[in-house]
Amino acid sequence: MSEGYETLKVRLRFMVLTLLAVKPSHGYELSKTIDELTLGTVKASPGSLYPVLRELSEEGLIEEEVIVEGGRLRKVYRLTEKGWEELARVIEVAYTISTNVTELLSIARRKIEERGVKTCVPIEILERLARLEERIRRLRGLLEGSSCQGPEAGSSPS
Repeated sequence: MSEGYETLKVRLRFMVLTLLAVKPSHGYELSKTIDELTLGTVKASPGSLYPVLRELSEEGLIEEEVIVEGGRLRKVYRLTEKGWEELARVIEVAYTISTNVTELLSIARRKIEERGVKTCVPIEILERLARLEERIRRLRGLLEGSSCQGPEAGSSPS
């Protein structure tokens, strides 16, 4: 497997676990939401998403239920108790990495400015960040409005 695929797989695992914390979803819905939230920078095609869903299921992190929706059979995925625990662990790691990167960037910027070099962020990056911040606000609203404190009422832990 290529390094690019492995990076995509790690990103998809994190995104799937996070989105299933918001609400149980089927594959197409997950794919569409990932595309929307990442401004199309992460492509969750069937060839990349479904192997990740299968792995998460085999690891006992998610479970699936077949339902009828609009006259069609769909597999709806949800987090198991083990999945909630894994998501908590992954979020802790992500926050640690994010904090460390932010601190390093702050130090680097300060050192650059001490040398008299002005730092400047291109307008395209600022525009992309503004769109990303809007997506983050939407995701935060979804998380805050959900019962993401644990498994849904009525669901059985695995």
